[in-house]
Amino acid sequence: RGVAYAPYADLAWCETGTPDLDIAREFAQAVQAASPGKLLSYNCSPSFNWKKNLDDKTIASFQEELAALGYKYQFITLAGIHINWFNTFQFAHAYARGEGMKHYVNMVQEQEFAARDKGYTFVSHQQEVGAGYFDDVTTVIQGGSSSVTALTG
Repeated sequence: RGVAYAPYADLAWCETGTPDLDIAREFAQAVQAASPGKLLSYNCSPSFNWKKNLDDKTIASFQEELAALGYKYQFITLAGIHINWFNTFQFAHAYARGEGMKHYVNMVQEQEFAARDKGYTFVSHQQEVGAGYFDDVTTVIQGGSSSVTALTG
């Protein structure tokens, strides 16, 4: 199908049942032979049991190998939801076992603070959702100062 649809598509998407460089190679070669220069895509699916199918070294180099085969768009479907769901579960499990806020501080807040030097900005979630704009509007409406702005304190 990839060969048949390639002339009509922006990119050709290779989907496999397990992480499989051999199938990806065959797909890439066939599509490129029929449509030279066609962009290729590969789903690095979270549904795969990566460790069951590949060793650590192959997992670590898997995407580089795909890139060498011409796969320009590689993605993990639903990576964000798996990350959110698992970390929320971990936090909720610890929180429910006692010492509630201690777990938030240790598992979330302190790690966020430590990640700021790497460019993490969500420590101040108000900043991320545009609260600064509304703080400015509130300050203007209130004549230059306000006790209810989100980004103070």
